[in-house]
Amino acid sequence: MDEMLEEMETIAASGTKLRLDYAIDEWLDEHEQDEIIDYFKSCTTSDLRVAQQELENGDYNWEQLKIMRIKFLSEYGM
Repeated sequence: MDEMLEEMETIAASGTKLRLDYAIDEWLDEHEQDEIIDYFKSCTTSDLRVAQQELENGDYNWEQLKIMRIKFLSEYGM
C-alpha cells in the first residue's frame, strides 16, 4: 500500500489529476476531508508526521492523510 501511495503522489505532483473520491469517501466523511484539505492549504510543510500532530483531534492514520495529500496535490498542485 505504501509503495502504491508513493507512486500516486509522484503522479499527482507531476501535474496529473487523479480522481480518488470513490476511495476517500469510504475512509473519511465530508467534514473530515474538508478539515484535512483546509490544513494542507495553510500548512508550511508537507511532512505527514507534522500533519498527524496538528490534526490529532481527528485521529487520522498515515494512509488517510497520504491519500488526502494526493487529492490535494491533484486538485490544487504544489
